[in-house]
Amino acid sequence: MLIINGTAELMQDNKEFTKGTRHEFNMFSKNMPFEQQLAQIEKYLVDRGWDNIEILNNGVVNSAEEIIHSVLQQAFDKAKQEGLAVTVNNQALI
Repeated sequence: MLIINGTAELMQDNKEFTKGTRHEFNMFSKNMPFEQQLAQIEKYLVDRGWDNIEILNNGVVNSAEEIIHSVLQQAFDKAKQEGLAVTVNNQALI
């Protein structure tokens, strides 16, 4: 499973975040390699109101057992089912 870490800016108001704030995200993609997934990753985030996306890191996670945080484990499992899943840090970057 591909894991991508980066930041993105919220382009529309929603219940949880304020428009214009930048947040860190972690994304899991069932498909690899990373370079072939860029358009799909961008579309997934833009469809959810995020833009100005900056990818910081990417790598491969072989199993959910490699992941310690329960929210990330849930995202990993969701990506196994749906192909992509993202988590967004609640705290905006300064």
